[in-house]
Amino acid sequence: MLTDQTMDIATNSVPLTELPRGQRGRVQMNGSTEEVKMLRAMGLRPNASVTMCRLGEPCIVSLSGACGGGCRIGLAKEIAGRVMVSVDTETQK
Repeated sequence: MLTDQTMDIATNSVPLTELPRGQRGRVQMNGSTEEVKMLRAMGLRPNASVTMCRLGEPCIVSLSGACGGGCRIGLAKEIAGRVMVSVDTETQK
């Protein structure tokens, strides 16, 4: 489980589940819990660029630059809600 200690929360950071569809953000997390390790293995590393594709269960995000181009991953809503992202204001609606 991610904790306040493992999250680097900036002033414009929101949970991944609050990122509107089409909005981009940068992952803000660090630490070494098992959940953080699993997310890093999936490509959700600190400063990774993500774009919200679909909210809900599962929450689907596109990882820019990961997997040699772009790939999409699905996350349980509960886990996605604990991943903090800095909102990219250039794509904000």
